[in-house]
Amino acid sequence: YNYLNDLPSLDPELYRHLIFLKHYKEDISGLELYFVIVNNEYGEQTEEELLPGGKNIRVTNENVITFIHLVSNHRLNFQIRQQSTHFLRGFQQLMRKEWIDMFNEHELQLLISGSLDSLDVDDLRQNTNYAGGYDGEHYVIDMFWEVLKSFSLENQKKFLKFVTGCSRGPLLGFKYLEPLFCIQRAAGSASEEALDRLPTSATCMNLLKLPPYGSKEQLETKLLYAINADAGFDLS
Repeated sequence: YNYLNDLPSLDPELYRHLIFLKHYKEDISGLELYFVIVNNEYGEQTEEELLPGGKNIRVTNENVITFIHLVSNHRLNFQIRQQSTHFLRGFQQLMRKEWIDMFNEHELQLLISGSLDSLDVDDLRQNTNYAGGYDGEHYVIDMFWEVLKSFSLENQKKFLKFVTGCSRGPLLGFKYLEPLFCIQRAAGSASEEALDRLPTSATCMNLLKLPPYGSKEQLETKLLYAINADAGFDLS
């Protein structure tokens, strides 16, 4: 069973709206809200009452908490019940329920997805392959690791998501990343046109395509632009 505090992971926008109502200081009845929820499935909108006769019950300052809990309960426990049931049935065919019951939701997320608290750049470097003319001693590679290590944790996580599709590293270290992270030289030459390109990635292969930039400043600028553009191999 899920509660209001679980809503941000599923529908952060709805959660923000409900919290806004909770702290609304004016007369809520003026917002013309009723005890109904609008479902939007495949472009078709339908209304569903949260209480019997809900379409005639206006949300007021006195009943707004009830409204908030009914909306979150509907979104978390009724609207996705069928999908959740099918997912759990399949998941429990792989993992026995009594094993999963040992963990709370945060521990289970850590077990499956790894930690967001830090990114071990040295461990990533030790478990990286190189291609296209790069190797661990290449000057561009040395600059790259210096730049990545200087990034804030937020930008390091953005970089990891840019190249792997996930902002978390493997729980037991990057040697368990499949396939291993790889840096490939992009652009055959160090021409001005080639060096004007941005780094690109192929997340399905955990691959970074890195042009041979001439300075650490240029590499840092290009890499920051790429990881903050929310794009991958289609960005060049």
